[in-house]
Amino acid sequence: MESKRMQKHRSFVLLIIMSVVLTLSPQQLTAGEQEYFALGDFKLDSGGMIRDCILGYRTFGKLNEARSNAILFPTWFAGTSADLSALIGPGKLVDSTKYFVIGVDSFGNGISSSPSNSTLQTGRSFPEFTMGDMVRAQYRLITEKLRISRLHAVVGISMGGMQTFYWMAAYPDFIKKAVPVTGTPRPTSYDLLLYRTELTVLEGNRTTKGWDKEPLAIVAGLHAMSEGTPGRFVASRNPGELPLYIEKAEKDLEKSDPNDLAWQLKAMMRHDIYAVFGKPAETARKIHPELLAVISLQDHMVNPAPARELADLMQARSLLLDSSCGHYIFQCEFARISSAVSEFLDR
Repeated sequence: MESKRMQKHRSFVLLIIMSVVLTLSPQQLTAGEQEYFALGDFKLDSGGMIRDCILGYRTFGKLNEARSNAILFPTWFAGTSADLSALIGPGKLVDSTKYFVIGVDSFGNGISSSPSNSTLQTGRSFPEFTMGDMVRAQYRLITEKLRISRLHAVVGISMGGMQTFYWMAAYPDFIKKAVPVTGTPRPTSYDLLLYRTELTVLEGNRTTKGWDKEPLAIVAGLHAMSEGTPGRFVASRNPGELPLYIEKAEKDLEKSDPNDLAWQLKAMMRHDIYAVFGKPAETARKIHPELLAVISLQDHMVNPAPARELADLMQARSLLLDSSCGHYIFQCEFARISSAVSEFLDR
């Protein structure tokens, strides 16, 4: 079973709780059971090491005889593979009756190795990691544990979309298709302004466990200001409702560990596939997977410009959505996004 510490860490994006752990093979698992892959001492891009590194994951659907229908689905900021289950299944973003879907927990989410759950490198002694580290660990899961030689696709949302872009550049012949949703190949200065501000607040929270009230309120407010457009916020909430809204946002945020959030923010701030693989035009020429970039034009959390630029350089498909829902585009365009992604994956 999951530890009590692990049970605390759930995304404030989608609150889905699933807590059964078994050790059966992927083909035997009931959809959505929490599994773990032990990577041993995992070397990082920085030269550091995650001691006794573990990677959490869940599988949905069945792997076909040709082992050619696997789709990797990495998690968003603070999200878990349990949260992803709400988007996996018939009529959802990825259909598990057609595909073998692997929802993988990203480092720093409280399920995979994180500051909050490491016994050897607890809290601020936990080494900082990158998107490249996340993706290399996922590659080992796919090839060593699941014994899959090629992925049909990688699909990711937000920070999961950042990992998707990194997958495209790092393993261009290993994946057939890629679907980054509100992701980016690198953050813009505006993105970094938001992430740096949130990180400053988190780093100022000096308690070893839980949250102080003041930083919790600040981070919750920053998140609320960035999830959609100002116009949508004004239209959906009157001033008298604001205290209750912020109170709920704070309670949702309490489910995450501040160090876990800080370490994922640092990974997003360092994310830049061009710094690793070359300038945009050069990197675009190296990328072989088919791309469908789902882009929210009014996104205030992950600026849409870099994703749009790379898709244009690749002459790839883009689904451009102009909605006041901003980064939380699924609240307004779920049917349209799901239809486009399904059609792209199936063709």
